[in-house]
Amino acid sequence: MLQLSVVILGIVITFAGSGLIERWQRQRQVRTTMLLVYEELKTNLGLRDNCCEKLRFDQDGMLMFDHYGRNVDLIPMDSLDRYVSLLGTMRSVEVQNDAFEVLKSSGVIQFVGDKELLMQVLGCYRQLGTFADRVDSYNQSKINAINHFSASDVHADFHMDSRQLWRALLRDPLCNSFIGMSTYYVGYPDYLRSDIAGVAKTIAAINEKYRFE
Repeated sequence: MLQLSVVILGIVITFAGSGLIERWQRQRQVRTTMLLVYEELKTNLGLRDNCCEKLRFDQDGMLMFDHYGRNVDLIPMDSLDRYVSLLGTMRSVEVQNDAFEVLKSSGVIQFVGDKELLMQVLGCYRQLGTFADRVDSYNQSKINAINHFSASDVHADFHMDSRQLWRALLRDPLCNSFIGMSTYYVGYPDYLRSDIAGVAKTIAAINEKYRFE
């Protein structure tokens, strides 16, 4: 009985030890993957911030045209020069999601104990994807407008002075419509700031949980 008890105790300790080791390994894998997600979100935040600043530049230019009733003759020449490439410059943001795919596909996601944090991360990536889609749609509208102008009967010399060029551009109905429609296309500045804040809050929540920094 004593020998049998020793054997049983040894088996119990072995299984208990194995369970502890397995749980430790899982948590280590979760931590490693969440570190990748954390760094990836910081990169995405920088990319989005940069894109938003460029979109704000576009928005400022469009608001300027609206302020002057799109009367090019009333707008100072230096302002027209500043925004002369507005319709010809595409804005883009390449959202990175490699670490997120690892989190989803490797099975690690089921071992993340903090489900509230997990839902916050999932929502954050959905937000990033939505923003990227919105920017792509914005670019496509801009491309359609400039293509319509290029295919029209108006033969504008893009080397002419900016006042003449803008006068020609705003005579094109699609370009004119784009200037009016796109002023608020990507949302008000407060919306963009809150959008960025949402990503920043997720980064802070991950760091608070795992103490990466």
